[in-house]
Order: sequence, then structure tokens, then C-alpha cells
Amino acid sequence: MQLLCGRLQALVARPPKCTWSPIVTQAYSQDKMSSHSPITTSQKGEYVARQVSNDCIDFSVGQPSPALLPLQALVAASSHRLGSPDAQLLLQYGPRQGYQSFRQSLSSFLSERYGVSVQPEHLMVTAGVSHGLGLAVSRLSQPGDIVVVEQPTYFLVTPIFHDNHLTVMPVRTDEYGLVVDELERWLREHPSHRPRLVYTIPVHSNPRGTTLPPDRRRHLMRLAAEYDFYVLADEVYQLLTFPHHGSGDRRTGGKDQDSAERINYSTYKSRSGSESGSVPDPVSPSFSGNAVDGGAGNVLHTDAAAAASVADASRSAADLDSVPGPLRCYEDCDPRVSRVVSLGSFSKMLAPALRLGWLESSNPELMERFRTDGVVSSGGCIAQLATGLAHSALELGLQASHLDGTVRPQLAARCTALVSGLRRHLPLGCWSPSSLVEPRGGYFVWLELRDGVDSRQLLSLAEQNHGVRFTPGPVCGGGPANCLRLAFSFYNEEELEEGARRLGAAIQEYIGLQQQQK
Repeated sequence: MQLLCGRLQALVARPPKCTWSPIVTQAYSQDKMSSHSPITTSQKGEYVARQVSNDCIDFSVGQPSPALLPLQALVAASSHRLGSPDAQLLLQYGPRQGYQSFRQSLSSFLSERYGVSVQPEHLMVTAGVSHGLGLAVSRLSQPGDIVVVEQPTYFLVTPIFHDNHLTVMPVRTDEYGLVVDELERWLREHPSHRPRLVYTIPVHSNPRGTTLPPDRRRHLMRLAAEYDFYVLADEVYQLLTFPHHGSGDRRTGGKDQDSAERINYSTYKSRSGSESGSVPDPVSPSFSGNAVDGGAGNVLHTDAAAAASVADASRSAADLDSVPGPLRCYEDCDPRVSRVVSLGSFSKMLAPALRLGWLESSNPELMERFRTDGVVSSGGCIAQLATGLAHSALELGLQASHLDGTVRPQLAARCTALVSGLRRHLPLGCWSPSSLVEPRGGYFVWLELRDGVDSRQLLSLAEQNHGVRFTPGPVCGGGPANCLRLAFSFYNEEELEEGARRLGAAIQEYIGLQQQQK
């Protein structure tokens, strides 16, 4: 072990600015790069917060690829909105929740995609998920309150809770997401274990790519009612489910999605202890790809349980995009006393620079708290102009076209390229093939290596000797040291294959160093 540590210490003996932090992209020498395939994807310049050069494949970049950002669509949307008769008033302060016709268009779009009704009055414009989360936390909690957070989780979320002086309580996740049984055990251990909030990414999660099964969703919402806490559902990836175009679920060797989900959730039931019972039918929003303005695609439901039931009934084997519906569908209560606050965003499905998202709550008391926030009261709608651009993107079909024609199929192809590349290039014995689950959507793959691998040490070696970077597990809210988060959204398929090859070579070298001193 001394030999390994000595080699790794030598690798990291460099100026302080060149650290293993996932925020810094370190230069890589051209002589070492000469044996590697060229990388064309990069982003540099004063417009971007994250500078990414082409001398390293950086799997820590959880951003959309610059080549896939819809510049021409936004040019068309801008022309359409700013050329409208009353466009001058769009430049004024806007209504606190966002103007009505935008929320109507967004609610119709979400109703179609979710397979359950979304009402305009339940939506409020935010400046992206981070702003919406900060707003919800500040209006629903007080300093000293407890917030339960998945472990691992989105690595930049913890500062938001700390800024609001909350106590963060991590709860373990597995390959199906939040282990709700463990949350329940903790709640029952002591009367002081009373969180005000639970933060979860229930679909295609960051960093693990997992999707919380229906039974766990129902269990979580029963606990929320029993123990009087709110659930902040970060559902930014809900609309980024991959289209499979009839090829079946890739994790099950080509079986149709209906069978695949039943097999997958049957396996979950057999492993989940006290959460076992009858095999659940996943709630599966049905999307036909056609624009809907009300009518049959915008059915009104009297309560969330009915919404889940209708979505269950609408599922079919032909719908290969199925994932469980929004978390609120699993509450068994009057929607007016809902404990779910859902957060969504245009950042992943249109463009991050819009800084535009939404907050959804059917609870009028909560919505009034959000509307009366000091910043919103002073400035009105937090993203008025961006709202207008997104409104035109929705009305003109540009959003649907970009999401279905570019974003989802490209993410699916890139995910497949990365996972296939990892399976080809990772050294045998350093990882378990069963632990590498190909996500059904989102941005991330979670790689678990064998015990004894320290991903932080591996990162230093991988960057300096092989031109590849990633996010170590411990950075992700305290994830295991032997795990890595790999983003597939930024690079094209050939670059992802090359990145997998470089990562495999880095792991091989790391394992070799470990073996030398045995």
C-alpha cells in the first residue's frame, strides 16, 4: 500500500489549482494525448461557467452538449414572442406565478407527458430547479429543522440546505433509489427524528440513474402524512425518459417494456424486505407524441389516487417510454392538502441559460407561501422574458420537436454507447457487471468498482496518465469511495467509447499498482 500511496502522491504533487475537484478541468499534455483518439467536443469563452477543453474527456460535466443546444429554435421563438402585438408588456414586471397563458400551455404540455392532469393554478415560474428548491426550503422550514437527503445525491444541493441552516440527515439508496424502509426505521427510533423536509430525485436520479418503484413511492407518501413532513421532489429528469423505438428494454435483452418492468419490479419486491407484497403495476404515463390542448389528453381527476389509477389503466405494452408518474400521483389524500412540491426545469430539455423552471403544488396554502416570498413580491415573476420565449417554444411545437427529435434519442444513444463501452473496456475482476445498471433516462451512470478502490486516488491517476475525469462517489453527498458518477450528456458516442477505454486503462493501472505491493 505504501508503494501505491507513494505513486499517487507523486501524481498529485502539482500546483494547488490542479486538484481533483469536479469543477476544475485540468490541462493534459499533448505528448500523452498523441496515443488517444481526438476529442472535438469542448466549450470555452466568457459565456460559459464551466470551461471544458478537448484535451481530456471529462465525465464530470453534467451539462447538455453544446452541439445539441437549439439556437435556431430559440431564434424562432424569440421572433414569434417579441413580434406579438402586446410584446412590449412582456418587458414589464410579470405576475408572481407567471402569466396565465404560459402556465396554461405548460400545464397542457405536462398533462400530455405525465399522463395525469396538471392545472395552471398549481404551477409557479422559477428561475430553474435550484431557485425553486431554495424558494421551497426558505418558505417551508426554519433554521434548525431536519431535511432528509438521499445518499448519494446531487452534489450541489447540500449548500442550499446549509444556507438555510438546516440539519442534513442522509438516508441510504440502493439500485431502486431511496430505501424508504430505512427512513421509516429512523423515524421510529426516537421522537426527535422528525424531519421538516425530505428531498428526493425519484426518477433517473443524479447520481445513480435510479427510478423509485411505485411501492416505495406510496410508502414514502404514507410516512409524509404520518410524520408531517413535506417531500421536495426534484423531477427534472421526469421528461428525459429514453425512447426505445420498439427495441425493448435494453437491460432485459430485448423483452418488451411491459414485461421488462414487471420482471424488474418483481426482482425488487423479492429483495425489499418489509416492502414486499403483491407485484405493483408501475404507473406509466402514456405519450403519443401529439400536441394536446385539453380534451381527452387533459383529463381532470378528483384526487391523486384516481390520477394514478387512470395512468395505470392507460399503460400498454406498446408504450415503451413508461416510467412511474410524478410522485404526487402516489398520495392518498385530498390534493388540496398535498405534501409534495414538484420541481421541473427547461434547462435539460431546452437550454440552461433560460434559467427557467417551475414549481408544482396542488396545496393552495403552500402556493400562497411561495407567492408571498419577499423576492417574488418585490420583483414579480422571477423569469418573465425567458417565460415568453419558452411559451412560444411550446406553442410552435419547437419544445416537443427538440425534446423528442433530439434530446431524448441522443441521450439514449449516448447512454448506450457509454454503458457498452464500459462493459468492453473495464478490466475483469474490478467491477461487478450486475452492479452496472443502464438507466432508462436522465444524464448519469453510476459505476461501482471493487472494494479497496479509492475513486479520489483513481481520479488523479486517470486525469494525469490517461486524459479522463469523473466525479468520485464521496463528492456526491457522501457516496462510497469505490463508486464513480459518469455523465454521458456532453460527449458524442465515439468520444464516450474513447472515454470508457481511457477509464478502463486507468483502472487497470491503478489495480496494477495495488497488486505490486501485495
